[in-house]
Amino acid sequence: MSAADLSPVLADLLGVPVEMEERPAADIALRDLPSLAGPPESPSVGVYLHGEDGPGCQMLLVFPREDARALGELLMGPGVEAAAILDVCREVGNVLAGRYLSEIADRRRGRLTPTTPQSTVDMAGAIISSVLAASPPAGIRSLSIRLQAPDRVIGATLLLLEAEGDT
Repeated sequence: MSAADLSPVLADLLGVPVEMEERPAADIALRDLPSLAGPPESPSVGVYLHGEDGPGCQMLLVFPREDARALGELLMGPGVEAAAILDVCREVGNVLAGRYLSEIADRRRGRLTPTTPQSTVDMAGAIISSVLAASPPAGIRSLSIRLQAPDRVIGATLLLLEAEGDT
């Protein structure tokens, strides 16, 4: 799955232009993982999903906290509640996971059903480190996401944590 595959999916969902850029896996050093979504200490919203029908296939979507709020306001209007912001982030993660897991399932000639999205608010480095420590992947792909909202650019990082054979 490429950034080109996901950009139109998000653009249709959100109604704004979307740019995605993939960072080559060979360029991602283990020591750099906690900072893939920005400064490790920055407050962030993380959304985690995986396929419940098979091994591996995890996805982590990380938004800087202010960008998560801007995304919530883009879809639900100004003054959106914190719980609704998490709902919006989980829904974006759910849409991306559906597309990602569908592609992996096609390659495996099987079926992968996404789990219910889990979300948290923490430091970016802590979010990424906790997912990687719980289930180390065979491969990692990192996609930088930029959504062009009417008054600002909303950024996020999508980490595709792949099982052996899916990389």
